[in-house]
Amino acid sequence: MTTRRTLLLTGIAIALLVAAVASFAASPAPDGLERVAEDQGFLERAQDARYELLPDYTIPGLGEGPLSTAAAGAVGVLVVAAATLGAGALLRRRHKQEQ
Repeated sequence: MTTRRTLLLTGIAIALLVAAVASFAASPAPDGLERVAEDQGFLERAQDARYELLPDYTIPGLGEGPLSTAAAGAVGVLVVAAATLGAGALLRRRHKQEQ
C-alpha cells in the first residue's frame, strides 16, 4: 500500500472516529436557525424539506438514539470523502488532458 493511500485511509478512519464519538456529545437542543425561529415565534410557519436522506441526523430504522446518530455521522463522512475523491479524480483527469 502506498504512503498516499495509507494517509488517505488513516484520515478517513480518524474522521469516522471523530464523527462517531462527537455524536454522543451532540446537543438535542434546536440549532441556531431553528432556535431563532422558535424565539421569534415563527417556527410554526416552517416547511419540511421535500425529502430527507438522514432526518434529524439519524438513520431511519435505527430509531433516534446515539447509535443512529453515530451511524448518520459515519455516512456523512463517507459521502463527503467519496465526493472529494471523485472531484479530485475528475480534476486530475482534466488536468492530464490539458497537458
